[in-house]
Amino acid sequence: MSDIEDDLLALAGADSGSDDEMSDVPLKRVKAEEESRQASVDDKADEDEEDDKEDEDFEDEEEEYNDVDMDAEDDDDGDEDDLINPYPLEGKYRDEADREHLLEMDEIEREQTLFERSQEMDRYNEKKYLQQRMKQQKSAGVEKKTRSSSRKAATSGSKGSKSDKLSELRKQREQKSRKAADDYEEDEEDDNEAFAEDEDLEGEYDDGYEDEVVWGSGSSKFKPRSFERAGVEHFNRIRIGRSFLSKYLYYRQFGDVISKTFGKINVGMDRRTRRPLYRVVQIEELVSHPHKQYRLGDTKTDFYLVVSQNKSQTKEFPLSVFSDADITPEEFERYVQELNKTNEDVPYVDDINEKAEQLHQLMNSGLSNKDIDDMVTKKQKMQGGISSFDAVYQKSRVRDELKVAKQEGDVARVKELSDRLRKLEDILYKDTERTSAGSMNDMSKVNERNRKLNQTNIRKAELKSSHLRKTGELDEGDPFSRLKTTTRIFYQELVNEENQKALQDARANYETMMAEKNEQEAKIASSTYRELGNFDRLIAQVDIDFVPAL
Repeated sequence: MSDIEDDLLALAGADSGSDDEMSDVPLKRVKAEEESRQASVDDKADEDEEDDKEDEDFEDEEEEYNDVDMDAEDDDDGDEDDLINPYPLEGKYRDEADREHLLEMDEIEREQTLFERSQEMDRYNEKKYLQQRMKQQKSAGVEKKTRSSSRKAATSGSKGSKSDKLSELRKQREQKSRKAADDYEEDEEDDNEAFAEDEDLEGEYDDGYEDEVVWGSGSSKFKPRSFERAGVEHFNRIRIGRSFLSKYLYYRQFGDVISKTFGKINVGMDRRTRRPLYRVVQIEELVSHPHKQYRLGDTKTDFYLVVSQNKSQTKEFPLSVFSDADITPEEFERYVQELNKTNEDVPYVDDINEKAEQLHQLMNSGLSNKDIDDMVTKKQKMQGGISSFDAVYQKSRVRDELKVAKQEGDVARVKELSDRLRKLEDILYKDTERTSAGSMNDMSKVNERNRKLNQTNIRKAELKSSHLRKTGELDEGDPFSRLKTTTRIFYQELVNEENQKALQDARANYETMMAEKNEQEAKIASSTYRELGNFDRLIAQVDIDFVPAL
């Protein structure tokens, strides 16, 4: 028993830091059971010592890291003070004067300014979000430092308690030496069972909360789905306009991403305020009509968006009618009213957030080489349409080549040129049909105008005939006799009447002018001022009171 007691005392000296005493203790042979027990106790003590050293090293490194974080936090606080919202009013105006200034601009300039400001606000919100995340991480670091300090205090307390246990071990070494092996085995079994139970509980916890990982928090958290309905500020997060559509039109998965997003389209002018009138719509899908091309910016496109205000109102619109301005609360309320007509509700906030994340991924995806090749091919195809003038010129050339091929007996060449000639004739036929349709439309407008004029003249003639019949001035004559009629074109007759009236007015004015002129000449002819000596008589009649000076 004395050998085991000496070994335990030597172990106590090793825990207190006296390595020399441990090296001086002689190793003695004991029974196999005692050696195994002693080895187990030694391993456990060594593991405790290594854990203490690792904790101390980790605490030192953590203190250095926290010091660096505190310095960085001071710098970030300074940066955050400099970060100012450039457009505090509704996220796009500086103040009320700025709002009035924008409303006075024309539509194109206002849309361009609002788009630039939206880009600037996106950069501001991103910087603000990053600063908030950094502050959260730093606050978590301060809590971690507090936990490490408490752990260090607990470690020092555990060392003091270890000394007390060793002193108690000296008093009861005989009893502990007998029961050490049994107690160790029982403790090991209990620890294994407790560890297995902890693993089972941890597995049950993970099964329910591994769906979503909140990065930066240090642990996995389950985020329940929200049942909050979206508002106008949420709609503006996934609102897309003309600039967005023209920029990302040829990106991969563009049609899938913009589905179920929102936009506002121009539907005309408000008669009361004389300002552009917009409606909020939900984008359903992207469709292509190669025969209905239009200009979008500097290029042509054949893409159209199928939009809806509710499930009973669906229509296609070109991309050029979408506005870059944000959705206003009045426009949002109008959209909600349209949904209420068909018992529909606005989407949930979580659905809006998911779609906003998809838009963010689309904007950061970029274009691959294949996407660029497809975009160039599509644009060249749309720009490569043949005009009617080119078709006539090519048709004449193809006919000449076809004659030569027939003379040479080249069957394959004749077939190829015949197909080309047929396509050119189809192009000319469609162009001629479109032109004739336009001219027919103009003729129909002229005919409609003349028809209305004839109806007006006929109505006037009927009223005049009715008036004469009532006054008895109209001679009915024999209703069975054949009457002579003169065909008249009423609108031509009106023109002649107006011309005749103008001639009569001109003649009357001419006669009046001639009468005035003759009267004036007569007055001049009868004037006495032209007689010789008349001025002398008038001068003699003037009485002048003149006294000469001496």
